[in-house]
Amino acid sequence: MRFLSTPIRAIAAACLLLSAVPAHAEPAFVEVEGGKLAYDVCGSGPKTIVLIHDGILHSAAFDDVQPLLCEQFRVIRYDRRGYGASPAAAATYQPARDLEQLLKTLQVERATLVGSSAGGGVAVDFALAHPQAVDGLVLVGPWVAGFKPSLAFMARGLKLAALFKAGDIEGAARDPYILSKNADAERQRVVAWIKANPHNFGAGNKERFMVDAKPRLGEVKAPTLILVGEADIENVHEQARELETLIPGAKLEVVTATGHFMYVEQPKAFADRIAAFVRAEP
Repeated sequence: MRFLSTPIRAIAAACLLLSAVPAHAEPAFVEVEGGKLAYDVCGSGPKTIVLIHDGILHSAAFDDVQPLLCEQFRVIRYDRRGYGASPAAAATYQPARDLEQLLKTLQVERATLVGSSAGGGVAVDFALAHPQAVDGLVLVGPWVAGFKPSLAFMARGLKLAALFKAGDIEGAARDPYILSKNADAERQRVVAWIKANPHNFGAGNKERFMVDAKPRLGEVKAPTLILVGEADIENVHEQARELETLIPGAKLEVVTATGHFMYVEQPKAFADRIAAFVRAEP
């Protein structure tokens, strides 16, 4: 299955309008089959957290969150192929397999996976393939294999793509679902980020899921927390509600006064939720 199939490219266009954040430290690199990934690690402790970015941004989106989590845990973030500092994929590939190789190289046997948007799909994909390696799942405004976008959602994605292509980044960043209404400073960061990182757009077109996750969600063994921003688009809310029903024991929380990328608007509150979830894991 295509990770970003034809309709999902419209979603990717919508996801383009994410967070502009300060550049993080020079990354290290790990070799994967047919490519390499940029990553960085901070913190220490018995628990490891992996931050997985969405379908357009890269790991810098977690700049404000990672230092807070590193005070208590070992935290890994990385750029999937073609995003951020990671070289583009030469052919189609499965990002969950790349994640497997990253964790193997870093000698991580178990971790909590925090996946944003399409990164949530990567996390679920990995959890189904390697249940023994996952302590917990945090799915943030998730998009998982097997769910279909609504016509309204695709239309919005196409509109955003057109704005981006026309160079109207400011107009695209005014889309109401990515950030809450009064997040003006964050929107300016979004604009700066998009202008500085045009190579991220379309990088997900070579990604493929390992499995069609939706019919297999009942197999997920890990404790699962689903977070959705209050201002996020209804299609994402619908999928989150269905994920809560289909994943055994999953808990859904709607986060007020934030949009699709809550970790940009509310980094401390977001980090606090993640930390509490990880501490409560068996």
